[in-house]
Amino acid sequence: MKKKISHWYFHHNLKPQGPVSEEEMRAKIIRGEVGPEDLVSDEAGCWKAAAEWSVFEFQIFPAKQGLAVEGKSHLDLKEWVLLVQNLAESSQGEQILQEGPFTVRELISKIEGGVVSPYQYVWKNGLSGWCQVKDRSEFASAITSERMMSVDFR
Repeated sequence: MKKKISHWYFHHNLKPQGPVSEEEMRAKIIRGEVGPEDLVSDEAGCWKAAAEWSVFEFQIFPAKQGLAVEGKSHLDLKEWVLLVQNLAESSQGEQILQEGPFTVRELISKIEGGVVSPYQYVWKNGLSGWCQVKDRSEFASAITSERMMSVDFR
């Protein structure tokens, strides 16, 4: 019988975080805070992509839910909502706003134009939570290594 892992670690802003319980890690995955390609470690220090751990079923990752079937109609559906920082000065500090809906084509254009970062969060109906642009296959054609190295989190 396999020993249950009681403590998990993950990277956030390039820094290891944790320990968290399996339940807490599952909640972070469902909310899109930990993506399928994000590094996760068990208590023994074995780091690998979150989706490679068999304890986390593939379907709990919002980034892998409702994957698109290629086709013109899908690319032109206004179904994606984007989280953006409101940079205007406010007495309440920084605010996160929702923009959209956008089509896949519109978001790809914004990514290629440097307006949207691969690290921003998107959501559409049918997903259990928000996920980063970089984790969705619909936007993969616009994600380059230069854009991945960008630290502009609008």
